[in-house]
Amino acid sequence: MRRRAFLASALTAASIPAAGCSAVESRTEHTDPTVEPDDNPRDDGKYLEFREDDTALATVGVDPRFDPLPEHFFTSISHPEDTELQSLTQRFVALGGDGTPPQLSLQGPFMGDYEPHPSVSLFREGSAAVLEVHRFGEIADETVFIELPVTRWPESDGRLVVESTVELVNPGLIDRTHVLGGRLEFEFSAETGSDERTADTPDTSR
Repeated sequence: MRRRAFLASALTAASIPAAGCSAVESRTEHTDPTVEPDDNPRDDGKYLEFREDDTALATVGVDPRFDPLPEHFFTSISHPEDTELQSLTQRFVALGGDGTPPQLSLQGPFMGDYEPHPSVSLFREGSAAVLEVHRFGEIADETVFIELPVTRWPESDGRLVVESTVELVNPGLIDRTHVLGGRLEFEFSAETGSDERTADTPDTSR
């Protein structure tokens, strides 16, 4: 996946003030991002691009690696220097199968030399594999890259949905929190040759 810089291209977003705003915090929901493919045609990555009026808010990318089934996901979140990441929830769902969730593992960067460390959970909920970053800690003001190797992919018809929700804050006298929500869909070939091992096929070579 190309580690592209924060984007400033034209896109469309819906901004809705959330209920319960106080004098010290405002919350705005953005649920209509522009979906853009990766600049490299050899990559399958796609990006959710969020804006408020003429201001770029964040770019949330997912680059799946297919071989031919999903075997790795790379998530990236880029945002302006004057903002901080508060939380992330991503749901990975294989469509058209028996409803079994994918099985994922987690790679960094979630360790460092300074406190606080990020707080992360990875679990299954219904038909989804769910990643939750409860706190970004020391990397809250950075562009974040997350690697999620696939340990088992369920039977599906070659379609994948990734739903992302990001909380982003503009710190200040009045904190402005942006809740960014969007969905990416991917298609891949679920067909494999008779001699190929899939995510559901036991290894009998030993």
